[in-house]
Amino acid sequence: MSRGPALTALLALILVGLLAGSVAAARLQVGTPIADLEANKALARRFHDEIFELGNLAVADEILTPDFVWHRPHNATLLTGPEAVKREAEDTRGFFPDLVLSDDQEIAEADRVVIQWTLRGTAQTGSGPVPMSFTGIDIFRIEEGKLAELWHEMGQQEQLAAPPSTATSAAATSTA
Repeated sequence: MSRGPALTALLALILVGLLAGSVAAARLQVGTPIADLEANKALARRFHDEIFELGNLAVADEILTPDFVWHRPHNATLLTGPEAVKREAEDTRGFFPDLVLSDDQEIAEADRVVIQWTLRGTAQTGSGPVPMSFTGIDIFRIEEGKLAELWHEMGQQEQLAAPPSTATSAAATSTA
């Protein structure tokens, strides 16, 4: 019994399957026009640049959905809504009055933007000012031209140095 035709048929079937998968993946990749991806990246940059670095809190109302959700690791909700983001920006800028937030790398795909960032500033601690620098990664989800969700991954140093968020402070107060 010859294995030649059976092996050829099997290889042809595998090749067709691979090509079909590649075509589907290519369609997904082409699905979002480059102009939209660039607009999504610009929107996510405004979150960092205008709200946090420049302190222009009114921008939160313009670029965030009313039910915007800021997740922290393990998908726990940290903040909800533009007003909570404004309070977080005020707290962060109070803790780091000379804050400089740079977007080091950006990737956009469909309705998501990923930004690797570096924050530099002088933390105002109980024992005096402390210069700090650390990095993190933010993943934004865009919905109808606005930021709808943020997954914020922070380094251990940030967790130790960050001011207590308004959400954490409120939770601590309500359990006391």
